[in-house]
This record gives sequence, C-alpha cells and structure tokens, in this order.
Amino acid sequence: MSFSALASLVLLLVTVQLFGDLSTFAEYDTGLLTIMKFLAYSTPKIVHLVLPFSVCLGILASQAVFARNSEIIAMQSLSVSLVRIYAPFVVVGLLATALMGATSFYLYPLGQKEAEKIQNLSIKKKDVTGSFTLSGGRFKVGHDIYGVENLDVTRGVMTRVTCYRFTGGRLTEVVKAESAGWDGKRWAARGLKTVSLGDRGISEPRTAAYLPLDRRPVDLVMAQTNTEILPMPDLRDYVHQLRDSGNSSPTVETVYHGRVSFTLAPLVITLLVIPFGLRFPRAGGIAKGISLGLILGLSYWGFHSALTGLGSTGIVNPLLASWGANIAALALSFVILFRKRRAVYG
Repeated sequence: MSFSALASLVLLLVTVQLFGDLSTFAEYDTGLLTIMKFLAYSTPKIVHLVLPFSVCLGILASQAVFARNSEIIAMQSLSVSLVRIYAPFVVVGLLATALMGATSFYLYPLGQKEAEKIQNLSIKKKDVTGSFTLSGGRFKVGHDIYGVENLDVTRGVMTRVTCYRFTGGRLTEVVKAESAGWDGKRWAARGLKTVSLGDRGISEPRTAAYLPLDRRPVDLVMAQTNTEILPMPDLRDYVHQLRDSGNSSPTVETVYHGRVSFTLAPLVITLLVIPFGLRFPRAGGIAKGISLGLILGLSYWGFHSALTGLGSTGIVNPLLASWGANIAALALSFVILFRKRRAVYG
C-alpha cells in the first residue's frame, strides 16, 4: 500500500512539475530528451518530500482494508497482542526510513545538482558557467575566470574575489578584491587591486572601484554555496568549515540537522498514525480514525516545516528547530500507544 501511494504521489507531482514548467520549456525551445532528463533528476527530490506522507497513506489504507474485512477483530479474538498487530507496520516504517536516508543523504542532493545543471546550461543556456566546492565558488564569464571564497546571491555579496583576465588565450590581468557588493548596476569592490601582465612586464598594482563584471547576482547562481546539492558528508564538512572560520550560519546548521531529523519522518509518522486506523465502530468508527491519522500526519509535516523555517532565520535554535517536531510527535505517539484504552466491541 505504501509503495503504491508513493508511486502515485511521485507520478502526480512529476506531472504537476512538467505542466508547471511547460512555459519555460517552450520559451527556451527545449528538446524532449532534455526535458525527460530534467524530470528524471528532479524525481529524487520529490521522493524525499512525499515518502513520509505515502507511508501514512499506505498504513491507513491497509488498516481500512483490515477493518472492512474484520481482520483486526478476528486477530484480537484470538488474543493476538497489539504489539504483534503493530509490528508489520513498524517494519514498513523502518524500511521507509532506510530508503529516506539513502534519498536524503545522497540521491536527492546529487540528483538536484544534475537537475540544476540541466536547467541552467541546457534549458536556459546561461552564458555563465561555474560550480561550488567546499573551497569556494568558481565561474567563467566570457574569457574571464573568477574565484570567490563565498557568494551570497540573495544579498549580492562576494568575498575574497580573484579574477583572471585573458586576451587571445594569454593571461593579461589579475584582479583581487577583499569583497564586492552589487549596487544595482555594477559590483562595487572593497580593497580591489589590479596587476597587469603586459609585454613590458608586470606593472605595479593599481586600485579601482568596480570589478570588471557585468553580470547580476542571479546570473552567478551556479557558483553559489547551495546546501541543497551537497551530499551529507560534504554538508557536514561545510558546517564544520563555517564553524572553524567563525561564520556559523543558522540556515546551514538547520539544513544539516533537518536533513538528519527528517530522515526519521516515515518511522515517526508510522508510530503516530497506527492507533487511529485500528479504532472500532463504537469508539468512533474506522473513518473517524483514519481522518484523525491523516490530520496528525499532515500536522507533523507542517510543524516540522514551520520550525525549520524559523531555524533558518535564526529565530529558533537550529537543533530545536530540526528535532522539535520529531520529539513532540514521538511523545504524543507513545502516550497514545501505551496509555490510550482500547475501545471494545459490544
């Protein structure tokens, strides 16, 4: 049931993404093969988002089938304990958690990285190429090659900039700046120096006010620090790198801890919704139980998203923002599982 729910949700969201991007594909005259590759590499992200809810739907649907055929009643009449009844669902939750870990830690970021490459280079055909590594960002504009320690596209700020300018295949200038900020028209630099490498030798460094770069911040997105496309080991190294340099970021910290905590979402949702699908008619009916299970599953999902959003802005501690929803959901599930009295037929 959970696999069927996952396949259905993934197919639905891939279709929604396809129709949502049709105008972009048409605008840039994108070929069918490129579109298919883009959708294929985007699929791991969709799986990462819908897998927990597909487990919720699968468990509740299975319990509805059992209730319709009175199988739960039959098992309990044979003195089958609730632990044994719950066990298969918990196993499904554990298997989904393992799949979630593989997707969240590796498949999703690697797939998203390739999807962004296809979108920027093959679909939108941007003339700025580049990449980000843990040692900084690099990009090429025309014949000029830039290296930056950090690039914030949203704020329009670069730090530790080095530009190598080539003419006729020969290096002619090296431009360095401590930082540069986009003023709406140009990149205003601080501590900028230019060394010319002419036929007469190396000239003395000369200062200037602007970088020789005419691209907007959004055009340089390929060289930005994008935590979404970093596999878990690289993301962990990046977090430690920021801490060691004294530039710890609540956004990056929240993404890191959230990547770990959300991996447990299938198991958390499993424990949260199991009791509600096993309700008996005189306790409110299976329909009511399934409705409550869906509401709880969606509430957990929404609460986790809200907390991580607050953590990214620095309002809530990144650890609390990442794990708060899991802790609350697990506490509630254990209260329901071990303290709630079972309703009885008759």
